[in-house]
Amino acid sequence: MMETTGADIDMSSLKSALATTSLSQQMISFANSTFRLAATAITRLQQQQQHCEAELASLAHLPEYSLEQVSWHDRPDDCWIVLNDKVYNVTKLIHNHPGGLEVMMEQAGRDATLAFRSVGHSINAIEQVDEFLVGILPAKERMYLRSAK
Repeated sequence: MMETTGADIDMSSLKSALATTSLSQQMISFANSTFRLAATAITRLQQQQQHCEAELASLAHLPEYSLEQVSWHDRPDDCWIVLNDKVYNVTKLIHNHPGGLEVMMEQAGRDATLAFRSVGHSINAIEQVDEFLVGILPAKERMYLRSAK
């Protein structure tokens, strides 16, 4: 039988203490990182909400049109679409659209947000569409512009 010396016991205890300390330090570091990440996420959400509130305030003068009302405008001579909860009369644009009339008519009278985003329109195209803005969806139908109230 092997005899244990005081040095062996101390070394074993020391290794155990170091392992525990290392694990504790890792856990504390992980917790700190988690809290920083959560604080950053909360700050970003608050900033996004402030931006959204400001955008809603700037759109308050516009009339509200429901998705049903937008759906009535689905012809080449009367074409409305919804982008990011905003209603656009794009009748003048559809014949000059680079993607063609067919692409526009697929979205006529509908929420075209996902289709618009998926194409990767240029900043110029995104800014250009603002000239066709005629309204906004009612609060209960919005997915992108939400008030915290």
